[in-house]
Amino acid sequence: IVSSNTSGLPLHSMSEGRSEAFKKNFIVTHFFNPVRYLKLVEIVSSPATDPAVVKDMANFLEDRLGKGVVYAKDTPNFIANRIGTFAFMAALKRVIDEDYKVEEVDKILGPAMGKPKSAMFRTADIAGIDTLAHVVKNTYDNCPKDEQRAIFVMPDIVNKMIANGWTGDKAGQGFYKKVKGEGKKEILSINLKTGEYGPQGEVKFASLKAAKGIEEVGARVKAVLAGDDRAADFAWKVTRDTLIYTANRIPEIADDVVNVDRAMRWGFNWDLGPFEVLDAIGVKETVERIKKDGLPVPTLFTQVLEKGEGTFYKRKDGKAFYFDIKTNGYVPVPMNPNVLLLKNLKEQNKVIKSNGSASLIDLGDGVLCLEFHSKMNAIDADIALLGFEALDKIEAEKLNGLVIANEGENFSVGANLMLLWLESQQGNWKNIEEMVRQFQNFCMRLKYSPKPVVAAPFGLTLGGGCEIAMGADAVRAAAETYVGLVEVGVGLIPGGGGCKNMLLNCEAALRAKGQKVWASQGDGGPFPKVQRAFEKIGFAKVATSAKEGIELDYFKPSDKISFNRDTLIHDAKQDVLALAKDYKQPTPREDILVPGVGGKMAMVSAIRGFRALGQISEHDAFIAEQLAHVLCGGDIPTQRLVSEQYILDLEREVFLKLAGTEKSQARMQFMLMNNKPLRN
Repeated sequence: IVSSNTSGLPLHSMSEGRSEAFKKNFIVTHFFNPVRYLKLVEIVSSPATDPAVVKDMANFLEDRLGKGVVYAKDTPNFIANRIGTFAFMAALKRVIDEDYKVEEVDKILGPAMGKPKSAMFRTADIAGIDTLAHVVKNTYDNCPKDEQRAIFVMPDIVNKMIANGWTGDKAGQGFYKKVKGEGKKEILSINLKTGEYGPQGEVKFASLKAAKGIEEVGARVKAVLAGDDRAADFAWKVTRDTLIYTANRIPEIADDVVNVDRAMRWGFNWDLGPFEVLDAIGVKETVERIKKDGLPVPTLFTQVLEKGEGTFYKRKDGKAFYFDIKTNGYVPVPMNPNVLLLKNLKEQNKVIKSNGSASLIDLGDGVLCLEFHSKMNAIDADIALLGFEALDKIEAEKLNGLVIANEGENFSVGANLMLLWLESQQGNWKNIEEMVRQFQNFCMRLKYSPKPVVAAPFGLTLGGGCEIAMGADAVRAAAETYVGLVEVGVGLIPGGGGCKNMLLNCEAALRAKGQKVWASQGDGGPFPKVQRAFEKIGFAKVATSAKEGIELDYFKPSDKISFNRDTLIHDAKQDVLALAKDYKQPTPREDILVPGVGGKMAMVSAIRGFRALGQISEHDAFIAEQLAHVLCGGDIPTQRLVSEQYILDLEREVFLKLAGTEKSQARMQFMLMNNKPLRN
């Protein structure tokens, strides 16, 4: 197979003069930068391409690289860049003509409109303004019949910026410029009339304020467009023009709306594709508004209103369908057969029980799923309570096992810190102790259930979220999983078994490498695993991938990784079924060798050395010493074999002790208010 990774050179031109054998195996696989993080790959083939080559490459891209495949036609800039650059240029022209500020536009066209926080101009700075100009020029040069061709001409001010070398982040300045102000850095924005940089103004619009508290993306977009200020007017006109242009590109650039929507979601990180936006704000209402503006209505809009059911998508019995322009009917949205969506199962009435923070869902084949859906998937008592019920049900009904998963933005950012801080402020120590004890018991139940439990973490998997993953029999992690025990950042230590499980994982990792960690003469005793665990927890190390999560001992070498986040729950279910075939219930360890006071004093000496050098604060040192107390086995005079429960009791004792300190409470409060740690 030969493939090209460019949207600037058409496939048919590169195929000219080539043999039939070459053409048969030649395709375009257009990745989006940064390749690691952006999901989109556009596949372009020719009539001469062997369909088996396309199928094999699509499977490879999805299964091995975790990409989202979109099928584009051999037209300039394919799908995503064709639509994305039009949206940019249409907005840019309006910005200059109607005198909007750069920072105003990025606020309008950001999360409020279902777009990334970097929105328009910040995204251009990241991508490179010169690169953007090349893509724009490619459309102008190669699309002579495009009804909006004139839009694809860069304004003089942007050409001047490129000539000056102001091409974005790589040049240190573009639409924005970082400068050192009085004692702090300041980000200036460019005036697109004068070409001069100046301080950003405060952006306040009533329409954006009205949409701020709305979580559902479609409703948020609809709220902005319903406003009557400059922000709403700008948002409507840019959205309207983009929707009209996109509709007129079918079937020129793609055969259906699904490929277009996926291209924009996966390539430009839009929350909704153009046709999903139309459904959210109403196709009929949009058509009426377009007519009111005196603009021609795209044929596709009329077609879906007259021949379809007035929407481009519909759902039935937990399945998604889209309007097919060829048949004027609704056909199933193509899906990877290994994608298992909790959303679909809920619509199929597969929810067994639910509370405010979690749901228990039947995945089929005797496998249940414990789903988190609290705010930011923070771990709380409701999750643990439903988790206990799930384990009881699996045991009583002799089911195959449990998957712990969800479809949020992140697996879990940790425990409910707000609740913990409030309880600490009020001195409700019995409540806190019961919360910690319950969470510890839950994680132990996961680990020692008579049936296998597989956690399926992804994205941020921090604190309590990490402890749940570590408590499961096995982990099936998405490749992009950022896992860590970060409690020291809020003045605490892990309290749900994180210290204990990190000790066990470090012990297993050292033994796997052939390093002795059990007691025998001259081998250094139990200290290596303690030191290794302390380095991870004490420095709050966060893995930048699932692979690094294994290297940092948060996951075990036997744990598995899925590159395709969409297949994660399916893969975890298959892991449960595989484990269930000959599963033997494990028993809690009673033979964890800890060094005792001698090991603790060695660690305390090192900690105080860091403090003497001014490398850590007094409270940092106090937290570190308390962590050493737990990992070394507390106040036992010499090395000894202890149980898992013994370590858990130490964890809980120290957690409560730290939560009662004024400085740890200040750290919790600062994190809640500023989303960053306080070093007091």
